[in-house]
Amino acid sequence: MQQTPDLDTLRRLRPLAQFTDEQLQSLANRLSVQTADKKQKLIELGCADEFSLFVLKGDIKTIARDGAVKPMSFNEQDELNPVAQLRPSMYDVISTTTVEYLKIDKKLLNDFARQTEEGDEDISVHSLEGELIMNPATVQLYQDLMTDSICLPSLPEVAQKIQKVFHDDNADANQLAGVIMTDPAITGKLIKIANSPVYQGVASTDTLQAAVVRLGMDVTYKQVMAYAANELFKSQSGVAVKRMEKLWEHSRKVAAISRILAKNTGLFDPDQAMLAGLMHDLGVIVIVGYLDQFEETLASPELIEETIQVMRPQITGLLMNKWNFTEEMVTVAEECEDWFRNKSDTADLCDLIIVAQYHSLMGTTEMSLMPPITTIPAITKLNMGPKESIELMKQSNKEIKEVERMLNI
Repeated sequence: MQQTPDLDTLRRLRPLAQFTDEQLQSLANRLSVQTADKKQKLIELGCADEFSLFVLKGDIKTIARDGAVKPMSFNEQDELNPVAQLRPSMYDVISTTTVEYLKIDKKLLNDFARQTEEGDEDISVHSLEGELIMNPATVQLYQDLMTDSICLPSLPEVAQKIQKVFHDDNADANQLAGVIMTDPAITGKLIKIANSPVYQGVASTDTLQAAVVRLGMDVTYKQVMAYAANELFKSQSGVAVKRMEKLWEHSRKVAAISRILAKNTGLFDPDQAMLAGLMHDLGVIVIVGYLDQFEETLASPELIEETIQVMRPQITGLLMNKWNFTEEMVTVAEECEDWFRNKSDTADLCDLIIVAQYHSLMGTTEMSLMPPITTIPAITKLNMGPKESIELMKQSNKEIKEVERMLNI
């Protein structure tokens, strides 16, 4: 049984919070509320279809590839976020009672938001059940991921030691400096960073101990993790080198914008925001390295980008877990490219990175595929409107460039 959703139903969907009643009514005409019986599979493990599933009423369970089961219940009063959003799906999603649900195609939502913003009444309709056919390299990468055959890079040894010292409640700056001194490259980088316009004091410093004191243990640790990320951008493949350079440039820009947004809103630690922005696409390095074995794929930039788009969230999330980053950082890795993400009324770090990414892409060819800034829920949670955030970027251009230069030391 299918029926058109009413406005009250669509208002429960948090990603649609920025839409007007008129826009919601137009969208409702293109959607159908569907009903599933008990034990029906709503999403299959490995599903690559680009849709968001919203369970309006009833009970479901998610089953991970390792057999872990998570039950979930929904009633008609709940505000709703999408279920099992990552693609390819890391879960089977199965109804345990009769459920009512909506499937909303992500491309439909992006196109709808963009075209309603432009006042275009002739909104093209896209299939809600369209199937994404993955290229062979993507399929093989996903299969290897599911069988734990992907070799994710480890933190450099010195970074692992620094991470251990940093998380020791009894450690101090001298102990941290002692570990750092075993690596001349990191030592030199930290001294340069301490003397950069971003952190410089009244006088310059030329010793590691003084640099650590100026930066503080927390910033020192984050800069070492940034150094570890930078090390991953090295590759032997000429094709991959070009992709890495482009990725490193993008990551530095997102990191710099993230720092400025955090500093000016006062909602997040600027250095934590900078680190999250720098690492949000780290899994792309693993994907590009993996694709080295597929010569026919590397010959096609379109197929490289397709594989990256499909697999980036899962790979980056797994890498963040392996490197023992917080759940907050893992969430950034997995969800920072979901423009309509709207998990709560208050901003989290992922919301900030979404806004930073959006600003980093302004003026690029990618903008033509993105929804209008006025429809991005994360923007309003940062205590600024779209116009204010754009103006902040203009005013902070010099500072953004300084942070980018510092990260490239």
